[in-house]
Amino acid sequence: MKKIVFWAFTILFPVFLFLLLELGLRLGGYSEDAQELFVEVAIQPEYVVVNPAFVSRYFPAFTPDVAKTPFLKEKDDKTFRVFVLGGSSTQGFPYNFYSSFSSRLQQRLQMETVGLNVEVINLGMTAVNSFVLWDLSKRLLNYDPDAILIYAGHNEYYGSFGVGSTQFGFGKGVGLKRLILNLKNWRLYQLIEDTLRPDGDGNANNRTLMARVVKESGIPVKSELYQAGVRQFEKNLSDVLKLFGNQSVPVFVGTVTSNLKDQPPLGDGETALSKYSDGNDYFDSGFIDSARVAYLKAKEYDDIRFRAPGKMNDVIRKATKEYKAYLVDVNSASAKASESSIQDSSFFTDHLHPDWEAHQLIADLYFESLRENMDRISEAYAVNPLYDNASISEFEEIYANVQVKRLKAGYPFKKGLTGQQEFAQFQNEYNNYLSCSYIDSIAASSWRMQRDIPLALTDVINYENSQPDTLSVLQHYRDFVHWQLFNTDLLKKSVNYAINDREYDSYSVSILHTILSIEREDPFFANTLAALYLLHEDLERSEFWLQKVKERDEDSILLWYSYARLYALKGDTTNAKKAFEKYIRLRNEQ
Repeated sequence: MKKIVFWAFTILFPVFLFLLLELGLRLGGYSEDAQELFVEVAIQPEYVVVNPAFVSRYFPAFTPDVAKTPFLKEKDDKTFRVFVLGGSSTQGFPYNFYSSFSSRLQQRLQMETVGLNVEVINLGMTAVNSFVLWDLSKRLLNYDPDAILIYAGHNEYYGSFGVGSTQFGFGKGVGLKRLILNLKNWRLYQLIEDTLRPDGDGNANNRTLMARVVKESGIPVKSELYQAGVRQFEKNLSDVLKLFGNQSVPVFVGTVTSNLKDQPPLGDGETALSKYSDGNDYFDSGFIDSARVAYLKAKEYDDIRFRAPGKMNDVIRKATKEYKAYLVDVNSASAKASESSIQDSSFFTDHLHPDWEAHQLIADLYFESLRENMDRISEAYAVNPLYDNASISEFEEIYANVQVKRLKAGYPFKKGLTGQQEFAQFQNEYNNYLSCSYIDSIAASSWRMQRDIPLALTDVINYENSQPDTLSVLQHYRDFVHWQLFNTDLLKKSVNYAINDREYDSYSVSILHTILSIEREDPFFANTLAALYLLHEDLERSEFWLQKVKERDEDSILLWYSYARLYALKGDTTNAKKAFEKYIRLRNEQ
C-alpha cells in the first residue's frame, strides 16, 4: 500500500505542481487580455470586435492585422451573422479591411436585402492556414453563426504552422501542431512562449514577411513536404466542415486562384521555367488553350510554393461534396474575368492577391451562392437601384500600391539581395510617390510610417474640401466612416456633406448603411436614409427605416414628415393627412 501511495504521489506531484502554477497565473491575471477571440468595444460594450492580442498566438514574432468589424455580443432574431475565414486575400491585403470581399459582401447584403441586420465578420489574417481555421472554428459556435465563408489554401507551406515555414512549422505532423494550438490555451504555456519569444518584430534586417516565413524554400511537386501540405489542408478543412455541418451551419468554400499568365515561377526549377516559356510562346501565337495548360503546369512545378497547387482545389471540391458544403468557384470566375481569359494581372495585384475589382467579383460570387442556397437571404432579397460597385478612393489605391511595391522588391520576386539592398530599391519607388500628388504622398507615407489611417484620411478630406471634387471627398468619407463607427459627431459631418449633392445619392446611401450596421440611439441616420429612399420612391426600404426610427423616437419631427410623404406615394391619403398633422403639431411644440 505504501508503494502505491509513493508512486501515486511521485506521478501526480508534477501534475499537481503544473495545475498549481496554472491557477496562480490565472488568479494573477497573467496575459488576461489575450484569452478571448473577441473583446468588448470599450465605448459601446454591447458590441465586440476581434482581439489583436489573441491572434498574436499564431505567430512567434509579430501580430497580424485584423479587420475592425464590430458585431452584437447578444445576437437578436433579425440578425444574419456571417464569419469569414482565410488568409491575407480574405483579410484584404494589400488594401484596408473595408476594401476586402467580405466588406463588399456585407455592403451588398445590407443594401440588397430588407428586414435583416447583416453582420459579416472578417477573420482573415496574413499568413494563416488551415490550422488557424481549425482553431478558430471551435470558438465561433458560441456566437451563433448563420453561415461560414472560407477562402483559403495558399498558406499550407509557408504560413503559420506550414510544413516549410519558420512560423511554428513543427514538421509534418497534424497531431503535434494541433496539440501545440491546444496548449496555447494554458497560461503556463503562454508564459514559456513569451519568455522565449524574440524581441521586436523580427524585421530588423528589412526583409519582407514572405522572406521571413520561408524555412524550406524548395518544395518539389509530389515530394514528402508537398504531400504533407496537401494532407494537413485536407484534414483540417474536413474537420472544420464536419464541425459546422454537425451544428447545421452552412459553409461556403471558395476555390483558390492565383496569377498564372503574368507571374513567372518564383523558383528556379528548369521544368517550371520551361513550361512558363512555352505558355508565353503559345499565347503570343494565339493558342490560348495550350497557353493555359502550359502556364498551369509552370505554376504546379514552381517549387517555391506561395501559390497553392491544384491539389488544394481538388481537396476543396471533394470536401464540400462529402460534407454537403457549398462550392464557390472563384478560380474559374477569375479566369473568365481576366483580360486574357487566363488568370492574369488584370485580376491580381501580384502573384495571388485580388485587386479591388476582383474583390467585388468574389463578393458577388459569395452573395449569389448565399441567395441561391439560404432562404433567409432569398426571401429578404430586393434589387436596390442605389447599390453601386463604386471604385476605391485614391488614398486606398496608393496605400495598396506601395505595399505591393515593397513586396515585389524582395524575395522571392528578387533574389540574391540583402535586406538593405532590397529596401534601398523600394525606397527609390517610395520617393516617387512623395513627389506626386498630395494624396499620393499622404497615402504612401501613411503605410511607410505606420501612421494612424483615420488621421491620414482626415488630412485628405480637409485637403479635398478645398478642391472642386465632390466625388473624391465622398470616396474618402466612405473609407473614413469604417474607422469611426462609434463617433456620432464625425459620422454626422460625413452624412451632411454626402447629402448635399443629389448626384451622388448612391454614395450617401452606402455611407449610411455602413453607419447603420451599428444600432443608433440617434434617429438622424435612419431618418436620413429613409428620406433618401423616399426621394427615389423605394417605399419598402423607406418604411423599414422609418419603423426603426419610430422604435427609437416616436416624436421625431422628420419621421412624421417622411411618413406623410410615404403614405401619399402609396395613395393612402387618410394616413398621409394624419401623419402630416402630427408633423405640424410636433413642429409647433418645439
